[in-house]
Amino acid sequence: MNETSLPTLAWGAATDAGRVRTENEDTFVAEPLVFVVADGMGGHQAGEVASAIASTTLRDRLAAGAASVDVAVAAVVEANAAIFQGAHTNVDQRGMGTTVTAMVVVPHSDAGPRLAVLNVGDSRTYVLRGGRLRRVTIDHSYVQELVSTGHISEIEARNHPRRNIVTRALGIEPSVRVDTWVLPF
Repeated sequence: MNETSLPTLAWGAATDAGRVRTENEDTFVAEPLVFVVADGMGGHQAGEVASAIASTTLRDRLAAGAASVDVAVAAVVEANAAIFQGAHTNVDQRGMGTTVTAMVVVPHSDAGPRLAVLNVGDSRTYVLRGGRLRRVTIDHSYVQELVSTGHISEIEARNHPRRNIVTRALGIEPSVRVDTWVLPF
């Protein structure tokens, strides 16, 4: 199967600094076979550098799609290593990190073309099908852990004083665990 025989995807991309920060530390990739949002961690040094490294690495490694989910995960692991190394070799980048969520086309899976969804942190992936928006990813955050264990409700999570504490991100540790999902077209 070649690219021209893949189902059609429709997408859009935009970024915004948000309501709190004046600087926008987000980067994104929106190309035919790879889609990435990396959100530099505000309050940390060089979040914009970390998000740029993540987006660039994933674009460079996955622009032609991925042979498998493992190949896509390896690209995220590579981005983590590059961010972690940069944070430890450049004093101006100490502590930098980013969240990342991505979708990459896996054109040659056993069940036909699929979308691999990758996630580290609290950036989210949603899929719109049949007029219905469905959240695919699960946040790696303190508040999500409270919701998952039944300590607070989804409604309480929206205004929780610790809702911005991320429990997993790229660049913080030398290795990273990447959550994955595989979706049909």
